[in-house]
This record gives sequence, structure tokens and C-alpha cells, in this order.
Amino acid sequence: MSRTHRPSPSLVFSLATSTGLLAALSLWVRGRPISHWERDLFALLNHLPTAVTPVLVVVMQAGSYLAVFVAALAAAVLRRTALARDLLVAGNLAYWLAVAGKLAVARERPAALLADVRIHDTITGGLGYPSGHVAVASALGLVAARAVPRHRRGYVWAGIALVAMARVHVGAHLPADALGGFLVGWLAVCLTRLVVGEIGPERSADRIQRALRDQGVDVARLEAVDGDARGSRPWKAVTGDGRHLFVKVTGGEQRDADWLYKLYRRIRYRNIADEPPYLTAGQKTEHEALMSLLAERAGVRTPGVVTIATGPDGDGVLVQPFVDARSLDASGTPPSPAVLADACRQVALLHRAGLAHRDLRAANILRDDSRVHLVDLSFGAGNATPDQRARDLVELLVTLAGLAGAAPAVTAAVEQLGPEAVADSLPYLQRPLLSRAGRGILHDHPDLLTEIHDRIVERCPDHDDRPAPVVRVTRRSLFLLVMLGLLVHYLLPQIGQVRAALHLMLHAHPLAVAATLLGSAGTYLLSALALCLAAANRIPLGQAVLTQVAASFANRLAPGSVGGAALSLRYLNRKGLPTAEAATAVAVVRVAGAVSVVVLLPVLLPFAREPTRNIVHAATTKGLPILLAVLAILLVAAAAVAVPRLRTRGRTAVRQVVAALRALTQGHRLVRLTVVSLALTVLYGACLYFALLAVGLPVDLAVVPAVVLVSVVGEGVASAAPTPGGLGATEAALVSGLLLYGIAPDTAVAAVLIYRLATFWLPALPGYVALRMLVHRRLL
Repeated sequence: MSRTHRPSPSLVFSLATSTGLLAALSLWVRGRPISHWERDLFALLNHLPTAVTPVLVVVMQAGSYLAVFVAALAAAVLRRTALARDLLVAGNLAYWLAVAGKLAVARERPAALLADVRIHDTITGGLGYPSGHVAVASALGLVAARAVPRHRRGYVWAGIALVAMARVHVGAHLPADALGGFLVGWLAVCLTRLVVGEIGPERSADRIQRALRDQGVDVARLEAVDGDARGSRPWKAVTGDGRHLFVKVTGGEQRDADWLYKLYRRIRYRNIADEPPYLTAGQKTEHEALMSLLAERAGVRTPGVVTIATGPDGDGVLVQPFVDARSLDASGTPPSPAVLADACRQVALLHRAGLAHRDLRAANILRDDSRVHLVDLSFGAGNATPDQRARDLVELLVTLAGLAGAAPAVTAAVEQLGPEAVADSLPYLQRPLLSRAGRGILHDHPDLLTEIHDRIVERCPDHDDRPAPVVRVTRRSLFLLVMLGLLVHYLLPQIGQVRAALHLMLHAHPLAVAATLLGSAGTYLLSALALCLAAANRIPLGQAVLTQVAASFANRLAPGSVGGAALSLRYLNRKGLPTAEAATAVAVVRVAGAVSVVVLLPVLLPFAREPTRNIVHAATTKGLPILLAVLAILLVAAAAVAVPRLRTRGRTAVRQVVAALRALTQGHRLVRLTVVSLALTVLYGACLYFALLAVGLPVDLAVVPAVVLVSVVGEGVASAAPTPGGLGATEAALVSGLLLYGIAPDTAVAAVLIYRLATFWLPALPGYVALRMLVHRRLL
């Protein structure tokens, strides 16, 4: 389908008709009482057997506001970008036009106008005309009807009618309200067609042949070509003199996709140097033709340009010589070194001419024997910036490495483009910058980016490989904003005592605060001991402590302690442990933590059965010295258990995951690791208890098990939440747990803030220092 912004006579007629009918019906509804036919029809539908109510309630959800986004998402998943956009625009227009209509007409719901109205579902709002559900369902249905085969459009009309009948049946609307909703939906679709372009007639081979003949290309036969065309329609043409040509027809869909794609990139990424979106499909075709000519002049093996034309309904038509070759991944066999070298050579020629392809997926790299052709330069950039060329190379490396392996791909790139150019791509070796095809390769080869990075570092040492700050908006940041918003909206208003909590924090007992900080510091020692045990005591304890402190900074950048785990894995790799064994050691530490929770739960759960009475504020701290002594004894005991070096049996180096797991049973290392993990879990609970003491909780050792249980739940939320350190979700879980146990709201909030300050925020600064020290010592 093509699109044009010229309104057709049918669109003008539809727009005028829908607007006129809606205005007439609105004036009639506002100025007249309910007619007899409307009363009778409402009574008939409203009093249908209740057996049909559940079905109709489900059906009418097709007209809810949420249905707009569900329908658009479904179309996007099916790669119908233009359809998704139309559904989104028309659905929103229908919903808000209906809201405006309700305010303008101000007709009440049936229950306020008629007697004996049966209400079968929850109804919100007091205004009925026009029906918002019917408006949304009509808009979505009319848009979808233009995208489905003609013989299936009856189902769409039936769906709209069922939504209207359902809204009348549940008692939400009168029949005129439903009719007004349909007219609103119709008007919304007309406005959508006017704004985003009208769907034109289907392209046909005959129409394209006539357009080509107007340009002097005598086409004897034209047949469609299957493949990944990215919104365009590819054809293979045979001329009267036997030449084979490639014909690419670019319509409105690709123009629309170009707008959406570039808008998405502008929002998500920094410093994007995209060309402005093209106003017409013809402009996009002219750009691709220019890029092809420039590439051909630079010596790149790419199809030339025979001619360009304007096809039916304003389509852009590009005619090129047909390349009798297959895509790089079509044969199913890895490309040879000669093919890899030629692919890199063609990209090198492109870059030396100041051009960037910007879509180097396998479908755009064709090969015949050992020769490579670069095709489809529609996203290409002239006068390309260094970062555009670096991203180009990253996409090429991922494509080639996915087919032939990281080492051959990097070797070919270094030989043809030079080590400096390859090293310059390191900061852009990031998953978000890859195309959908590139991310698909990573799905099949999860460690491919790491392998490419390591091979480049080997060939091009002493180059900056820090990731470039290119991503502006991430799913993590969006989720973080949502979680913080929910925390402010739901938690703080329910507590209502933030000022009192801040007062308690400012007057916290210094000895208890010191105990909280001491306990937080102890968690890093225990975490280091656990890592040493999991790694068979082959790493120094001091370096392990430094690594865990550095992880406190890394975990502020990634959810679920992923940053700390990656840092520990990198450190173990640098200490000579193979990747499999290092990953096993990090995983074993996590599993030991889960085992410690399982062991503690039977002891802690009895304390959660019945909350204690509300605990009054007090400043009594007579038991603090005893508790500090217990904490010190606990740390010394854990160190005494974990520090002794284990006796080695068998091989000196463990290189297999199975062997690493088997080694845990040697020398009671698994038992020691579990003891350390238990101590770590209890110590986090002790930190929370000390924070409670700091803000006035009386000393009562009977409270400790319940507080430890709350801490276990809070830290579990921190590990599961997709925010850094469980930010937002952890605070809510901890405060809620303390409130359920009976702690006063202001005490709970103040204690949690002190606890998180000691265990989450304050360690970030020494964590950054520790991270720099590890980097300086080349331990990361």
C-alpha cells in the first residue's frame, strides 16, 4: 500500500458526512427528551438474560482505552508499522473526542434518566453521550477493516455492533449514545487519514511496468522477489533485450517507518547525526540512488543506478542492475577467509570515501564465490562522522562474527581497515546500538560481544575501550522513574509522618548509627570471604574485599546486583580462573545466599505469625555495648571458619564447571560457605535493627528475629527488582514489613532511611575509589 497526503474525494465526503451527522445528533440529543424508540430499545437490551452478561462484559473491553495500545502493540509485533501508527492515532483521537463530546452535550447516564435500569457492571463517570467505548472500538475497527481482506470485514463490523450492544446492556449508555460513539470513531478515522496520509490502491506489476516504460525501460517481464525488504517492495525485471534489472519500489510505509525510526533514535540515543526524515518516498529513493553512485565511484562493489522513477501513487522506484548473488547467511556454511576479507575491503573503501552504510546486516551483504557486493544504501550517510563509521564497523563485525566466529572476523577487519579504525569501534560495541538483525545474532551467541571485544583488545592493545555514553533512555531508567513515582504516590501519603521521621534521623543515637555503619562494613568482609571460598581460596582476601567494595559502586548502575556479579567475574578472569569456573564461583555465592535464607526461614517464620504490639519510642540504649560485642564475636567467628586455606586434592587448576562444583564438597568448603552466607544474612538484619535502635526503638532482643525476617524480604526484593540495588522497591518492602510487625510509621521510615544510607548510598564513594584502584592495578 502507498500513502498520499492529497485528500481524495471519498475522504472529503466521509469527513463532511461524519462531522455533519455527529453535529446533528449531538444537537438533537441535547435539546430533546428521550424518545420512545430509544426507551424501548434500551429496555430490550438492558433486560437480556444475565447469562450473556459475562460474555458482553468481556467483548466491550475492545472499546476501552487500553485496547488502543494493545491493538497498536499487536500490529507492531506483526511488523505492520503504519497500521500500528494509525491504530494509535485514531484510537486516541476517538477517546479524547468522546471526552470532549461528553462535556459539550452533558447528557447523563441512563440510571439518572430512566427508571428500572439494571446495572450489570461498574460504571464510572456521570455523563453518557457519546459512548467512549463505542468510539474507540469503531475507530480501531474502521482502521483494521482497511488492512484486512474484504471477505473478513464483516467480523469487524460485528465486533463494533457487539461493543455497542454490550454498553447498552450493562446500563452505561442509551442507544443514541452508542450511535454518537460510532460517529465519533468514524470522524477520528477520517482525521487520521487526513493527517498521516491516505491508503492508496495496491501496487501491481502492470502499473510499475507502465511507470518504467515512461522512463525508457522496456520491461518484458516483472516478478516479485522474496526477502527482507524493510518496507519496500523488490521486483526482478527482464527487459526486451534480455537484461536483468532489480526494481525497488518504496512507498509510504517506508517513509512512515523512517519517521518513526528516526524519532525513536532521537529520543533514546545521544548525538545522533541522522538525516532529517524524508517528506516523500521519492526523496528517499533519490537519496539511495545518490549514495549508490557515490559508493560505485569510490570503487565499492555495489549495483549502479539505471534510472529512478515515480511510480503509482507517488511511490519511489529505483532501478539497478540485478546482482545474481545470495545473502551472506543464505548458504548455511561459514564464509571463507577470502569472503570475510572482501567484505571488510568493501566497507573500507566505503569509509575512506567518507560514506557509511549504516545497515550492514547479512541481507545487505551479497556474495558470489569469493566476491562480496554491498546493497541497499537507503540508510547510508554521506560525509559520515567518525562515530557513524565506528558503528558501521560494529554492525559488520557482529554480522561476520555470528557467521564465522569472532577471531576470523576481527582478523579480517584489522587487515583491511587497519588496527586504529577497529580499535575506535570498541566504545560502540554495545547491544543497544545494533540493528534488530544484530540483536538476533546475539540471541543465538550471547557472549559474542565479549569475544569480539577480547579479540580486538588482543590485536589493538592500549586503546580506550570504555563504552561511549550513547544511550539516553533505557528500560531500567523508565522503570526507576515509575517505581519512584509509585513510592511517592502510594507509600509516603499512607505514612503521613515524614517530618517526624526526619526529626528522628537528625536526633539519632550516635552509638547505634556507628553500629549500623560497622555492620555495613562487615558485610563486605563476609562477602569477600564467600568469594574466596567459592574460588577455592585462590585469590587474596584483601583483593577480594576490594572487589566487593568496588561492587557497591557497580551495583548502583545495574539492577539485581548484576554489576557486582559482572565485576567479580571479570576480577576472577584476570586472576587466571577460566570463564566457566569464574562464572560457577559467582553463581555458587548466589546459591549459598539463597540456601542461607532457606535455612533461616524455619527459625524466623514463627515470629511473623502475630505482630507484636506497637513499640513506643524510647532512647534506652543500655544493651548496645552487649550487642556490639555479639557483632564483633560473630565477625571473628566467621573469619576463623573461612580464612584457613583448604587442602588441595587432585588437579591444581579446575577448568570445568562440573569439577568446580565437585570441589565445593572438599574440605567442608560448602559448609563453611553456608556458614558465611548465614552470617551475612543475619548481619544485614542486625544493621536494620541497629538503625531502629538509632531512632528510638527500645532494646529488646526478642524483636531481632522479626527484624531479620523483614531484612531478608527487603534484600530479596532488592535482588529481584529491575532497578539499581532495588531502589524504591526495597524501601517500600522494608517499611511495609516493619509496619506490619507493629513499628510506628515514623520510626520505620527513619530506620529504613538510615539503613539504606549505611548499606546502599554511603558505600558508593569508597566503591568508586576501590574500582579505580582495581583498574590501576590491572585487576579488572
